[in-house]
Amino acid sequence: MNYRKLEVYQYTIRFLPMASRICHSLPRGFADLADQLKRASTSIPLNIGEGSGKSTVKNRKRYYADARGSAMECAAIIDSCLAFELVD
Repeated sequence: MNYRKLEVYQYTIRFLPMASRICHSLPRGFADLADQLKRASTSIPLNIGEGSGKSTVKNRKRYYADARGSAMECAAIIDSCLAFELVD
């Protein structure tokens, strides 16, 4: 399966620059949030790509579930940034 053709993969690649802009806009005191957002956002397409290469449905589902978990983590980090009024 060519993961690059997956619509969800294409969305995650388009999300990376948005996440990067948020990371670079955060004040120095919130470097932990920036680092976590950078790692979580990068993890999404990596897990989709790796999962698409797995030979069994069970293994693919595990990687796709990890990608979804990372996406939810990104959402929670952005929610935290909004709560701290770091982004608008």
